Amino acid sequence: MTDTAQSQQAQRGKQEEAHLILPAAEVDAGTLRFATADDTERALCIGAFNVAVPEDLDVRAGLDFCRTFYKPGTGDPADRHRGHREHGHPASKLGYEDRPDQVEQLQLESFLWQEYLPDEVTAVLRRMRQLTLDVLYGVFDAAWVPEADRDLITGGAPQDTGLCYTTVNHYRAGLSDRAGIVEHSDSGFITTICTDQPGYEILHEGHWLPVRERPGHFTVNLGDAFRVLTRKLPRPVTAVYHRVPELRPDAGVPDRSSFTVYMGPRYDMPLYQYDTEGRLREYQSFRDFSVEKAGKLGYDFHSRV
Repeated sequence: MTDTAQSQQAQRGKQEEAHLILPAAEVDAGTLRFATADDTERALCIGAFNVAVPEDLDVRAGLDFCRTFYKPGTGDPADRHRGHREHGHPASKLGYEDRPDQVEQLQLESFLWQEYLPDEVTAVLRRMRQLTLDVLYGVFDAAWVPEADRDLITGGAPQDTGLCYTTVNHYRAGLSDRAGIVEHSDSGFITTICTDQPGYEILHEGHWLPVRERPGHFTVNLGDAFRVLTRKLPRPVTAVYHRVPELRPDAGVPDRSSFTVYMGPRYDMPLYQYDTEGRLREYQSFRDFSVEKAGKLGYDFHSRV
């Protein structure tokens, strides 16, 4: 092997080592399945993994919406693809937010998707919601969370009476000297992410590592509600700390887009935690927890909640 070939091989090896490859899973007939038990353990330890996109789910409508929701409205009340910056979304406690990083985002609760979003986007999100619920209950199984407690701790996720919403993100690469999205953990139990470009990084074993994209898969983040719930159990779940670093404009390349489905406790209910004897206890109001966390991260909590 020539010196040049050896150098190229070494460089490829360094690039491979610099990326984190997440464990992968699929949902089969409503059941979350990892390839090996080690993959399950790694997923709980990292707090993130990939899950296969169902073969019959086309996510393009969601990504297309990410690229238009922030643009000025057309004046046609039936056009729900645009105009969400100025809309107001009065029925929502969330809505549009111009964040202090590069992201502007739209957050809407699941019971409002049909009212505010294009029909084809709502259809994608409803499929993702069911997948996210199946994954959530699969992680409950892996962490040995008793079935009898799950409705209580989620606020009734299967009945859609917990907190479930989508976040639609537009990363404004033209805004300099800002993080793409500030480093943080998610507050709820689970977030399923669909994105069109790399950029997602995880704090793993003390180092920020970019996550290698796995085509045909969503990324799943596990959050603070899981960490608090399972901290004293034999198989605790990590709340993954993650970020997107500052993105630079690239001629001919559109801004990064992503959309998610999130599930967590309602703001009017408590977080729960198991004690060392396996007894379920109230830990803290989820709203108080979320307000404190927002303050630490330097942004305002939702004013309508």
